[in-house]
Amino acid sequence: MARERQRQRLGRITSTNGAITIKPFNTLKSRLILLFGGLILVTTAIGTWLASNLAVEELRKSTSQNLQEVAVQLRDKIEIDLHERYSDLSIAAAIASQSIEDDQSVSVPTLLNALQDAFPSYAWIGLVSPEGTVITSTDNLLQGANVSERPWFREASKGPFLGDAHLAVLLESKLDNPSSVPLRFVDVAVPLYRDNGELMGVLGAHLYLDWVASIGQSLLAPLQERLQAELVVADHKGTILIGPTDSIGQAIPDSLADAASRNPSGYVTDSMTAGASDEQTEYLIGFSRLRDREEYASFNWRVLVRQPAEEAFAPANNLRHTLIATGFVVSLLLILFASLAARWTTRPLIKMTEEARNLDPDQPSTLIKQRDDYEEVKTLSSTLRNLILNLTEKTRAMNELNRTLEYRVEERTRELENTNTLLEDEIIQRDAMRRERETLIRQLEETVRTDALTGLKNRRHYFELGRTAVKKAVRSGAPLSAIMFDADHFKKVNDTHGHGVGDKALVHLSKLATEALRDIDIVARVGGEEFAVLLENTDEPGAEEVAERLRSFIENNPLPLESGHLTLAISAGVATFWPNKSDNLDTLLLYADRALYQAKAGGRNRVCLYSSIQKTVND
Repeated sequence: MARERQRQRLGRITSTNGAITIKPFNTLKSRLILLFGGLILVTTAIGTWLASNLAVEELRKSTSQNLQEVAVQLRDKIEIDLHERYSDLSIAAAIASQSIEDDQSVSVPTLLNALQDAFPSYAWIGLVSPEGTVITSTDNLLQGANVSERPWFREASKGPFLGDAHLAVLLESKLDNPSSVPLRFVDVAVPLYRDNGELMGVLGAHLYLDWVASIGQSLLAPLQERLQAELVVADHKGTILIGPTDSIGQAIPDSLADAASRNPSGYVTDSMTAGASDEQTEYLIGFSRLRDREEYASFNWRVLVRQPAEEAFAPANNLRHTLIATGFVVSLLLILFASLAARWTTRPLIKMTEEARNLDPDQPSTLIKQRDDYEEVKTLSSTLRNLILNLTEKTRAMNELNRTLEYRVEERTRELENTNTLLEDEIIQRDAMRRERETLIRQLEETVRTDALTGLKNRRHYFELGRTAVKKAVRSGAPLSAIMFDADHFKKVNDTHGHGVGDKALVHLSKLATEALRDIDIVARVGGEEFAVLLENTDEPGAEEVAERLRSFIENNPLPLESGHLTLAISAGVATFWPNKSDNLDTLLLYADRALYQAKAGGRNRVCLYSSIQKTVND
């Protein structure tokens, strides 16, 4: 019976006409192949995925940065050309001023024509009197005309001026235009002054906007074979000025405009119109933004270099496919190697299994043979032999053990009960220690968030609560107000009464502020004698009322001292906004702080609104 049960346990091995047949999919060999094959597949797949992702992302990043660098180079070239044109006119203005002062105005037309010959992208250059009459110009265009209402003349009468791209108004019919696209100019103008500072005229010039396209062609031409990129220039509103003919006048995507507004340069992937149709194409776009100079303000053009994303990322996608194919081939080779290794490893075990199948414990001649294929098989065969020889002895020992088992069980039961009692006591102690630790943690958190002197929230906790309040205000669309206030002439209090009284004064201010405000209002000490209040769902009139009540309450409740009473006064600044996703707490506190400084400047012991500062600036 024992031998039969042994054979049943080894049922996965059968004999047919004396030959050993191993059932597939339920053997050590098949399991090793499945295990290591699965590990190889998973490891190779993960490794290929990680390697391909890293390589592809690095290649995508490199391609994107190439377009960004080209956009930055184009921007720098445009800025240099703009500054050169400004320098041309500044030098010409100085020469013209001297010529006019020396009554040599006849040389001015020659100077203007020389400028136009040196840089053909000048459509028109003219010298205008202080009254706005064109005195002389290239090719005598608009000579004698009154341009006093033109924006470039009005602005240049005050200082150097660069004007954004615009359609030709006076020169449309006087200049040749071989293309069907209307002429567009960029204005450059500088004032001419006498030695006594009196305005003696304006030197103005119109640049053909196509000069920007020629810059792009000169810089992109060496790279076109590799990049196949297009130059697009958009104004500060996002309207395309330079680019494919069908795209001029269209607007760039809002997301691209936002990215170009936030960053001086960068790259994005976005959809843009490819031509006259409304069909959108995914582009990889490198962008940069024109910068102001010390002498003049630029017009914040967006310089874009775009390439269809499918073409830009084609090398990266090809690399991904190559890595995946390579990983697949490597997986097959490793699985084949794992199969051969499993076959070599399991061959002696299969033979030992057949011997175990025919084993009879009562006949020593049927014992498993000693093998030395490898160390584990040698150890296993030796161990099995010893196991069978000792089986009878173990059986006798087991019977003896059974007789003493009940006694041992009772003894162990008692020990277990004692152990359980000790464990329950230890659990109770641990619960008490855990509660004590939680209490200490809460106390520590309260200490970290509280100002040690006044007991109010500290600056860090105030900003944590404030950012949450801004998010709530954005979701609900409710107004959010902030009050910044500090004690007037507080240094005098410290100098006169000492820092001990100064600390009492701060505690007194904190207590009065807590009493004057609502429980839901957030008040904190954010500096030495500076405090901040955040009022949720409160508009500007409501915030002003709270600030005035706080100021009056503090003024009417002096701090009692041994030698009398110390009357304290505060100045407060109030700011309110209806936040959107772009607003943040720092902006609101900055406005309130500006209002506080205005209150200080206005005589102290008063409340000032940030809106009143804005109104004064606008007026």
